[in-house]
Amino acid sequence: MALRYLRQSLDTSHPADEPYVLNSIESRVIRRTKIVTLSIASVLGIMGVVLLYGPQYMWPDLFSNTTVSFFGNTYELPLITMLYGVLLVYLEVNMLVMLNLRGVKTIMRICQFPNAHDAQYDRHLQALADAALEKTNRGILRFGIDPYLNMPRWGLTIYFLLNMMKAALSNLALKFLLKRFLGRYMLRQLTDLAGMPIYAFWNAWASWQVLHEAQVRVMAPTTIREFVHELHEEWGKNDQLRPLLLEALQYVAILKRQYNYAHFLLTETLIDRFDLKADAALTGNFLEQVSQAPVEVRRSLERLIVFGVLVDGKLSFIEKKRLRELRKKGFLTYSASEIQRIGNDYNQGRGLWV
Repeated sequence: MALRYLRQSLDTSHPADEPYVLNSIESRVIRRTKIVTLSIASVLGIMGVVLLYGPQYMWPDLFSNTTVSFFGNTYELPLITMLYGVLLVYLEVNMLVMLNLRGVKTIMRICQFPNAHDAQYDRHLQALADAALEKTNRGILRFGIDPYLNMPRWGLTIYFLLNMMKAALSNLALKFLLKRFLGRYMLRQLTDLAGMPIYAFWNAWASWQVLHEAQVRVMAPTTIREFVHELHEEWGKNDQLRPLLLEALQYVAILKRQYNYAHFLLTETLIDRFDLKADAALTGNFLEQVSQAPVEVRRSLERLIVFGVLVDGKLSFIEKKRLRELRKKGFLTYSASEIQRIGNDYNQGRGLWV
């Protein structure tokens, strides 16, 4: 259904400029689309809280506890409240999905991507649908590259669970603080409704992530193709660079510590263009290996590292810290401000020029 919906945005003629460089009109429409989408997502978060607690205060008898017997013991459970909450969550999630799909469709229409004559048209369309539905792309694993190399699996489980429950945990934390500092003077109604800005924020944050990822998936394919073509033209036959390319990509994956579509596309394009063996065993010891390479090879790998870190449109505090460490070790010549500027230009639709 998402694919059919998004395909409708491709009925008009294509612009002359490339999709990875946004003109002033495209930038303005995309910015307005983000503002409208985030505003509606915030309102949905607020309405979800109001609709959850409002009827419980107005018609308390309707939400009375249900007596349940279990192995001879009797329990009073709020079954009606729980079922009502599940129904609200189901409706809100579906409304957010449709809202995000509409935003993604607008970005596709204004950029006219993917091009109907593109050989990978269906694949790009599927990637944008996955972005709208917040599906994680783990395609990079088939190349033997793992962003979570050397990380304990129990730590990953906790990390993912916390991310999925962040809105609920934030709300519980707020309630605890209110009760802790205001105590009996804080009415239950105010405590419950205080969660409205929490859910509004996380709804807006989730929608921003979706629209940002959709914009990246529009810009990244051509950006990557141009960069890899340039790299291959210069170093395609260099036997000292080729063995280090996959190690460099593994190192980028470790810096990112997440699965993302842009890095998968970069990896696939490099492997195809340089005719690399994707089943090669990777060590994750990139810095030790690159220290023995000639200066010109290190500079090319530096460009690849910076490009790989920025091509997904995100540069976290941890990534900045790791890049500063690389500069201290003498591998990076780009300063932190230069990398930040290049990333900002890319996110604003001015291309990724490394």
